[in-house]
Amino acid sequence: MASDSNQGPPNNPNADYGSPPTNPYGGPQNPYSNPENPYNNPFNESYGQAGPGFPPPTGSPLPLGEAVRQLPAQWIRVLTHPGAAALAEESGKASWDITWIQLIITAVITAIFSLLVSLEGFSTMTLPTSGSSGSNAAIVQAARSITAGFSFASIILVPLFFFIGMGIYYGLAKAFGGQGRFMTQCYTFLLFGVPLGIVASVLSLIPIAGSFIGIAIGIYEIVLDVFAIMAVHRLSGGKATAAVLIPIGVLFLLACAFVVVIVAIAVSAASQIH
Repeated sequence: MASDSNQGPPNNPNADYGSPPTNPYGGPQNPYSNPENPYNNPFNESYGQAGPGFPPPTGSPLPLGEAVRQLPAQWIRVLTHPGAAALAEESGKASWDITWIQLIITAVITAIFSLLVSLEGFSTMTLPTSGSSGSNAAIVQAARSITAGFSFASIILVPLFFFIGMGIYYGLAKAFGGQGRFMTQCYTFLLFGVPLGIVASVLSLIPIAGSFIGIAIGIYEIVLDVFAIMAVHRLSGGKATAAVLIPIGVLFLLACAFVVVIVAIAVSAASQIH
């Protein structure tokens, strides 16, 4: 009787090849991944080829009370550590409720200080002495009422103009390939816009020096605008700068054209008088 070792191979023709090898590439590849697309993972360090590699946002949207409590620390951080990295990290806490809270703070502060500045101007204004004191007082009172109306109208105008400006920035950032959300952009801009606006409003009460300091604050805010566009939309510095400076340049040209028209009208009117 033949031993078991002399038995022929089993009838399975694949027995000599053993079990099939495991997939050396691991699990199935994600059909949506594209390693050549830098926008596939906006927080990938490889994105640094098209722009700086920013850290991912930290945290998530907070309850409104906690978000308000953390606001001062966030303001201080983004102002004392200017750059796209700090703004990118803080953008993870973006939500509409805390965005509106910051907008309301800005609008109220703007209304109060614009009223104070106008009242200070009226207190130093010299009225003509030809009229009666009663008529002069009536003029001052009417002017104060009009100014107060314009000041408190800023409670509506500040959010209106803010969203118009954010819409322009958002459209330009998207045209340059930006990937951020509109709400995140609004929230991130307010993290430095609100404290800088408060400082500028306080300094506006200083007659001459306040104006020069206000100009410096405005320039610094433009720089932070560029960082915010870079952080929110993951754009390079050049594209973010273009997105910020294009509307500013257009406004400057429109202002120059307006001044030229006014001067031309004044010169024409003066020539007709003579």
